[in-house]
Amino acid sequence: MSMLELAVFLGAAAASARWTWWRRKAAGLPVLVYHKIGRAPAGSRLGSLWVTPEKFRAQVVWLLNHGYTTLLFSDLRKAHKGGKKLPEKAVLITFDDGYENNYAEAYRILKELNARGNIFAVYNAIGKANLWHNPAGEPWINMADLEMLRKMLSSGVIELGSHTMNHPDLEKLPFEDAAWEIAESRKQLQAALGTEICAFAYPYGAGAGNPALRESVFKAGYTFDFSFRQGKTPWPWQREAGPIDRLFIRGGDNELDMYLQLTRGASRLF
Repeated sequence: MSMLELAVFLGAAAASARWTWWRRKAAGLPVLVYHKIGRAPAGSRLGSLWVTPEKFRAQVVWLLNHGYTTLLFSDLRKAHKGGKKLPEKAVLITFDDGYENNYAEAYRILKELNARGNIFAVYNAIGKANLWHNPAGEPWINMADLEMLRKMLSSGVIELGSHTMNHPDLEKLPFEDAAWEIAESRKQLQAALGTEICAFAYPYGAGAGNPALRESVFKAGYTFDFSFRQGKTPWPWQREAGPIDRLFIRGGDNELDMYLQLTRGASRLF
């Protein structure tokens, strides 16, 4: 084998190994995490956070065609409280932050396909913009307003969880401020929406490994906390084992990525 042939072989092997097809299948609950459904605007440096409506629809169709049951937070809570099994191929579709495009695109598609999803909303961003992003790297865009959130909630297609009051890095705040962000957001969302908020997701995943912050989540009344760590979580879930992991869906993911995420708990190594 020539040096060129060897280089080609090693390059192909490395590219193939990048995808996790060679891993054993992972048991547990898959929780998909999306952010923005649409097309990345000019100047966006976070293109991976954008999934086109066409691709999102195709991914939900793929899930349904492969026998997955899309769950709401309340479905998960009933199973958790009752010690019941989940459907054989259960999946949670989640969205972080609460963008207007979640209403305009994701909600429309989920409703059309009779599927279900869940949004972690940032309370003080409702009806405003994603002000935690530096607009030089990720342009500010509209967030869903209360009327949109109420409409989605009343439809039974979407349920809401909390993503704090202001989307801070909780580990960079004094503990009292971080605990307030966690508890106050549940209080305000429940008052505004007239429903129980049982799920919390850590912005940036920060604080998910901090025992004191996790304890403040449950002290505030949440049933579940969700990390940004890649993976699937064994069910029945025990909160002492850590937050519920999620599977980050990138804008460039294809059907192979989706299959590997759901079966292996990750699609790529890098």
